Amino acid sequence: MKVNLFYMGFLLLSFALSYGQVDRTKKPEPQPTPKLTLPSIQHAALPNGLKVMLVEHHELPTVQIQLVFQTGAANDLAGKAGVANLTAQMVREGTARRTSLQIADDLEFIGANLNVNSSTDATFASLLTLKEQLVAALDVYSDVLRNPSFPENEWNRVKKTHLTGLMQQKDQPVVVANNVFAGLVYGSNHPYGRPTEGTDASVNAIALDDLKSFYQENYLPNTATLIVVGDVTLKEVMPMVENNFGAWKSEAVVTPTFSAVPRIDSTHLYLIDKPQAAQSEIRIGHVGVARNTEDYFPLQVMNAILGGQFTSRINLNLRESKGYTYGARSGFAMRKEAGPFLAQAGVKSAVTDSSVIEFMKELRGMCDADVTQKELDFAKNSLVRAIAQGFETPAHISGQLTNLVLYNLPDDYFNTLVQNYEKVTVADVRRVSQKYLHPTSMNIVIVGDIALIKAGVEKLGFGKAMVLDADGKKVN
Repeated sequence: MKVNLFYMGFLLLSFALSYGQVDRTKKPEPQPTPKLTLPSIQHAALPNGLKVMLVEHHELPTVQIQLVFQTGAANDLAGKAGVANLTAQMVREGTARRTSLQIADDLEFIGANLNVNSSTDATFASLLTLKEQLVAALDVYSDVLRNPSFPENEWNRVKKTHLTGLMQQKDQPVVVANNVFAGLVYGSNHPYGRPTEGTDASVNAIALDDLKSFYQENYLPNTATLIVVGDVTLKEVMPMVENNFGAWKSEAVVTPTFSAVPRIDSTHLYLIDKPQAAQSEIRIGHVGVARNTEDYFPLQVMNAILGGQFTSRINLNLRESKGYTYGARSGFAMRKEAGPFLAQAGVKSAVTDSSVIEFMKELRGMCDADVTQKELDFAKNSLVRAIAQGFETPAHISGQLTNLVLYNLPDDYFNTLVQNYEKVTVADVRRVSQKYLHPTSMNIVIVGDIALIKAGVEKLGFGKAMVLDADGKKVN
C-alpha cells in the first residue's frame, strides 16, 4: 500500500508540474496539415476483361479483396425492384460444390469473412483473410461468385425473411421518409426512385429464375474490377487470380436506362401519418448532381458549411440553438447519375413547423449571401484533415479504390485532394450554392403525427399538404 501511495503521489506531482508549464488560457494553435503519403496503385488484367488493382499494405499479415461489378439495382428487371439485392443475398446460399452451411464452415475454419451486397450503381463482393489462408479463401470466394446454384429451399427462406424485413420497415419513420422522398423526386420508373430492397409487390413478383437471369447478365468479369489490398504483391497474387477467375466467360453488358426526372416547379409538401409519434422525420430536397461534376470540391465545402458537419449552420441552428433535434444535416448523394440533395432531421413533433422554417432559412441564406472566411477555412481544414482517416486499414483503402473504379477517377486523384480543397474560395461556395440549391423548388416530406403537425405546416406558405401512405401512394 505504501508503494502504491508513493507512485500516486509522484504521478500527481508530475501532472501538476506539467500543467503549470502550459498556458491554459490560450487556445492551442492547429498544427500544419500533415503530409499525406499514399501507396502506389498497381494494375493488371485477365484476357476475359477482369481488371485488377493492388495496393501493398504490409503492416499486418492480412489481405482485403473487393470485387466491384459495375451493375446494381439500376439494372433491376422492370416491375421487380429488389432483384439485385436478393441476388447478392442468394449467391452465398450454395454452389455446385458447397451448401450454404459448408460455405460458412469453410470460411470459419480458415478465419475468413465473405460478404456480397449491392447498391443502386454497383454490386460488391468482399473477402478478408489471413495471408497464409489466401489460397483456401480464394477457392471459396471464387466458387461463390462463379458457381452459385440458387437452391430453391434457401430461396424460399431468404424471400420470406426479406418480405418480413420490408414489413418491419414500414413501421420505421426514417426508412419510410427516405423511400417516399426518393420516389417523389425521381418517380417510380427511375432506378433512383425505387428502394434497392424492393417493395412488397415487386418482391412478391420475383421468381428464382429472375435471380438466375440477373446473375447471368450482370455478374461478369468484363464488368468487374478486383481490388486487392494487403500483405501481398502483384507477382504473388496474379497466378491465384488467373487460377480462380481466368476461365470465367465474358458476355455483352446490359446498360441500364434512366427515365426523365419529374420537374419540380415549386415547393410541395407531403405528409405520411405516424399516429402518436413523438418525433417527425423531415426530408427536404431535390435532384442534385452526379459524382463526375466538375464542382465536386466546391460542393463538398459548401455542404460542410451548410449541413455536412457538426458545426454546420443547420445543426448549430436546429440542435444547438433551438434544441429541436439531436442532429440535423444535409448532403449530396452523388452517384453515376445525378443523385439527390437532401436536408434532414428527426425533430420533436411539437416543433415540426418551426423546424421546417429554420431549414428553409438556412437553405436560402446559403444562396443569398457569402459565407465568412472563418466558415470557409474551418470547413476546408475539417475536410482536409479527415482525408488520412480513409486510408488507415486495408478495408479503408479498398473502399477508397472502389470510388476510383465506380466513378472513373484517375490514379492520382487522392494525391491532389488537399490542393483541390484548399483552392475553393468564398466566391466558389456562393456560385455552387446558387447553381445547385433551389429553395423555391423542393419536395418537403414529413413522417409524423398528422393530427398534431398538419395545421402548423400548412400555414408555412407551401400550400395544402398531400397525404401519402408508407408506400408513397396518395391517401383518399
